[in-house]
Amino acid sequence: ARAHRTLSVCWGFETNEAAKMMPSNALISFDETYRVRVLDPDVYDDTVRLKEESSTYCERVSQIIGAGNEAVSKIEHQAKNIEAIKLAAIGQRNKLSATKESQAKEERDLKQKVLEKQEELERLKAEYDSLFKVKTEQESIIERLAEHAM
Repeated sequence: ARAHRTLSVCWGFETNEAAKMMPSNALISFDETYRVRVLDPDVYDDTVRLKEESSTYCERVSQIIGAGNEAVSKIEHQAKNIEAIKLAAIGQRNKLSATKESQAKEERDLKQKVLEKQEELERLKAEYDSLFKVKTEQESIIERLAEHAM
């Protein structure tokens, strides 16, 4: 608590505008450094305490706002990271889908080639069988001619 000296003054100047604004009995005090104070020492001490508490409150509110801004900043950063990962995953999914489609088309093409080769094999077997039959007949004819010629 501050040491105050109190002096009670009665304003008697009715024509003075300042005197009209002041209560009829104003309290003037001096603080420990002998500065003039118009407020009651207890009111002044309460005002100073309120000022200090208000400053502390404002600092705390500023800290909370700073923490909130920091949290929002971190969340926004995480959201950007998540969005980038999401886009990469979508790209991988599209690439996999395209790969599957490509593999399915390649499989269809290969099956078609296998069918074509099997048909060609059947045709070549039939031609071979036909030629083998012709060869056998020709050998048989040659053998008969060789027997008659003797």
